[in-house]
Amino acid sequence: MLKNVEKEKKLSFNELQEHMIVRTSQLENIFDTYMLLLNSTLLADGDVEGELVYFGDGKSTDYTKWFKTNATITPVYFDSAEYIDGVTFDE
Repeated sequence: MLKNVEKEKKLSFNELQEHMIVRTSQLENIFDTYMLLLNSTLLADGDVEGELVYFGDGKSTDYTKWFKTNATITPVYFDSAEYIDGVTFDE
């Protein structure tokens, strides 16, 4: 069953559940975790929304199997090394 989450709420890792409908902006506080959104859609505000089908270390077949489907998949990953004290650094 798909679970919708309040669209403005920033989520923590402990709040993640498979099959919940989320936006990438809600995942911005979760670092060093590979996440996949299935059947994702680009929204008018530039955010992406989809069904969270994977979150973890990205080293399992559960992660790689999604890239072999014909579904629209959006990989999400926020690297803690690029984010220090609320500032994102680009090279």
